Amino acid sequence: MCRHLLQHVVEPASGQSVRVEDLDGLRRDVSLLAYVDGSPGVGDWLLVHSGYALSRVDGSEATATIAELVEAGRQRRVALVQEEQEEER
Repeated sequence: MCRHLLQHVVEPASGQSVRVEDLDGLRRDVSLLAYVDGSPGVGDWLLVHSGYALSRVDGSEATATIAELVEAGRQRRVALVQEEQEEER
């Protein structure tokens, strides 16, 4: 299964890579070899796959997507707690 991740640019691009931070705060360098939207700037959101920045994501779109992911995670945790409580009965 392929995973595309939202990553936040935290340092200016240097050569063919840029330093990004994921939603968990982990920082890493990703390649710009597949990136065609110019040079990403600090604060930009990028769609990253397998260590390659693919495209820039609009900030409001990134924020909305993150909010949806947080809510989905919350709902899943609630469902797991409910399942555990039912099993205990």
